[in-house]
Amino acid sequence: MNLEFLNKDLTGKTVVFTGGTDGMGKIAVSKLAKMGAQIFLLGRNREKATDVVNELNYLAKKQNSFYIPCDLSSQKSIRNAAKIILDNCLKIDYLINCAGMNAGERKVTEDGLEMTWAVNHLAPFLLNNLLLDRMISSAPSKIVNLSSATEKSGHIHLEDIHLTKKWSTFRSYTQAKLAMNMCTRKLAKQLEGTGVTVNALNPGFIKTNLLRDLKGWESLVGIPYMFFFASKTEVGANRILNLALSEEFKNENGKYIYEEKIRDPNPEALDEELVNKVWELSKKHVGL
Repeated sequence: MNLEFLNKDLTGKTVVFTGGTDGMGKIAVSKLAKMGAQIFLLGRNREKATDVVNELNYLAKKQNSFYIPCDLSSQKSIRNAAKIILDNCLKIDYLINCAGMNAGERKVTEDGLEMTWAVNHLAPFLLNNLLLDRMISSAPSKIVNLSSATEKSGHIHLEDIHLTKKWSTFRSYTQAKLAMNMCTRKLAKQLEGTGVTVNALNPGFIKTNLLRDLKGWESLVGIPYMFFFASKTEVGANRILNLALSEEFKNENGKYIYEEKIRDPNPEALDEELVNKVWELSKKHVGL
């Protein structure tokens, strides 16, 4: 990977970022701050996010980063966060949906939705749509959705999208990431000619805290496997910034980037009829 993009001057550019309080997300926002970007950092944990914002402002040597309270499992919270951003941000150059989670057990959100589906798919889906008009008026602008290599093993369970009958960490996570890829492609088609691009990124097998909530055999196998075989966290951060900032992906739209190369996603993401069904279902779930 050519790291020339890390030398970009982002003074005057605005970034909205989820999942930036630890792991590769935190490294990515730190690099963005050093490049001069204004950062709106969304996070659920006020104390943790405020500490990160203070670090970013120290790195930037100016008060250029701001904390936006947002619980991605709550659509009310997402809508409130979007309103704060729109009220305080005249333009959005980059929207990076880095946040994700792996549930150790099946949970339901306050909106009555399966937790993994809500956080990993519906949250970025809703945030993208709420901020879309501002991004169009700010064009050229970019949306980056963090996906996963596991989307290849995903399947959309239209008959039981909340997996009430047969839930597992893997089944719920792969379905959500597949849906994200589907809606990335659908949104890209709608954005053609607007100057806004949206792409999905598998950053690779990276050391993260994503497996912290796993239980049983999944925890016993997954966490040690990640410790020994996953790439350094900075590798994932650089891949996020590579997609967002490099000339290589400047005009790409609706693509699935596997680490640093464009690849075909799960065949279900190429099934236009199924994609349309998932898109309409997602709109229904978030009240759009």
